[in-house]
Formats: sequence, C-alpha cells, structure tokens
Amino acid sequence: MMGPPFAPFGPARTVPFFRGLRARIAATVGLLVGGLCWILLYLAFLASRFSWFQNLAVVLTTVLLVPAVVLVMWVLWGISVGRRFRRAYWDAPFP
Repeated sequence: MMGPPFAPFGPARTVPFFRGLRARIAATVGLLVGGLCWILLYLAFLASRFSWFQNLAVVLTTVLLVPAVVLVMWVLWGISVGRRFRRAYWDAPFP
C-alpha cells in the first residue's frame, strides 16, 4: 500500500530544524575563498596600473565587504532559527 494521498501537516510534519545550514556553510567558504582569490589576482595582475593608495582602497573594500556579506547571511539565519526554536519550545503548552 502506498502512503496517504495528502501531505501531512501540523505537529506530525517533520521539518529540518536547521534547514539551510549546508548551503550557508558552502556560501561562506565560497565567499571567503573567492575574496582571497580576488585579492591575490588583483594584486598580481591589476595593481601595477594604480597607485598604492588606490590598491589599498580596493584591498580594504574587499576585506570589509566579503565578511559583511557573510555576517548578514549568518545573522539572518540565526534569527530564523531563533524564531523556529521559540515556536517549537517556548510557545508549546507546559505539560
């Protein structure tokens, strides 16, 4: 016999509590490696065209921008997990 013709909903439905974690870990690694590669390739091939001040500005912008994107991504994930945790544990009736 096959399963029910409808998808379960409510408390019986199992949803991964930490959904999106794998994608965010992969994005974090990709962003950090990509930012480091960008800095190395920029300094190796494009830095000779600009002054040291402009090169410093490009490197500092990259060093500040990549972690800011990673930080925002993880903060938003943490907020969503906190909301799921609250609904699952604190809003449940006390036995």
